[in-house]
Amino acid sequence: MHYKTAFLRGKKPPFRGVFKYKDSDGEWRQTVRTLEAKGKAEAKRELLEVRLKLEQEHERLEWESRESMTVYEYVESYIKSLEDVRALERSTVSIYGYLLKHIRDGIGNVRLKQLKADQVQAWEAMMIADGLSASSVRKVHNLLKSALRHAVNTDLLSKNPMAAVRPPKLDAPLPNALADSQRRAPLTYLDAASSTPFNLAVFIAISTGMREGEICGLRWSDVSFETRTIWVRRSIARYNGTNYVKQPKTRGSIRDVPMASALADALRKRNAAQSTELVVAGLAPTEDRMAGLYVLGGVDGSFMSPAMVSKGWRTLSDSMGLVGTQGKRPTSHDLRHTFATYAIAEGVDVKTVSSILGHSNAAMTLNIYASADPNSKRAAAATIDDVVGRRLSKREIEAYADAGRH
Repeated sequence: MHYKTAFLRGKKPPFRGVFKYKDSDGEWRQTVRTLEAKGKAEAKRELLEVRLKLEQEHERLEWESRESMTVYEYVESYIKSLEDVRALERSTVSIYGYLLKHIRDGIGNVRLKQLKADQVQAWEAMMIADGLSASSVRKVHNLLKSALRHAVNTDLLSKNPMAAVRPPKLDAPLPNALADSQRRAPLTYLDAASSTPFNLAVFIAISTGMREGEICGLRWSDVSFETRTIWVRRSIARYNGTNYVKQPKTRGSIRDVPMASALADALRKRNAAQSTELVVAGLAPTEDRMAGLYVLGGVDGSFMSPAMVSKGWRTLSDSMGLVGTQGKRPTSHDLRHTFATYAIAEGVDVKTVSSILGHSNAAMTLNIYASADPNSKRAAAATIDDVVGRRLSKREIEAYADAGRH
């Protein structure tokens, strides 16, 4: 808060000083003080003196507030400041809110200026001991480190205690893709099952490697049957219990995805079904109206929630007893891993797979998927065994012997 303006009110005693300022929420406020001056010139001097005292008092209170501010209070205000200037995606704000709870319950009551590296290290070790995953602890660590870096940059702290704290080490996660026999099971089911938006969502995921939010965000304007291309231009995310439309995860996630003929046929059936739904609703299925509808949504312009895809897949995979390559039940996101693993195993070059998935570079795709297919490993072993086990023919041995004599 800073008193930006001050002016006199009244042409004769008693004069009043009006002080305008912005409060902590950025709203303009004003306060009025009665002055003791007997004349206008004296009143102006008193006005300046009162303003100076008000500002000094504010600075004192602000200093006391900064000195007593807790870690939780500071990180909370840091997140809010990023949210206010829209530096965070709304879905990220929700994630930060979850991480902030761990800070609150752990070192939240420690005064910011008294926080030490060993306190943080002990707290992170305790979270691991309590069963929180290393991945989650690392996310909490990164949020706190970022907030305290900002505190240093704004001169609230002289140094960042997190600089001396090592986050928990993460094991490189291996994709829990579906093996070939497991992959055929849901495909066989989809061939026999009725054509529903959920079933189509699963088929799109297996056929393209798109994320759930991207699949739910598809409109007919993003689908070209002529070029057999899907354009990924938006995604559905969640914030404060509500779904909303946003841009895809990264700039690289805005991409074109090729459409296999089987997927094109499935999408044509869905397009025809939705056209019929429009007619039943008393609406003409014009090209413009269809273009604006979500592929998996309703004729009212609604979209399917990614949570419905995730929950529906959990039920389906459980009923089929599916197990991924890592021995765990596959999540709906593992359908993306399945697509990538088998695309590479079938000879699609890594750069192309990377582009289809929307990865930032091919190295990222290679690191995740190059050795994820057990069949590829067995084929490689057979090839190596063939090379190592190969012996020279009698003619080759005689040729080498002749060369040695000369």
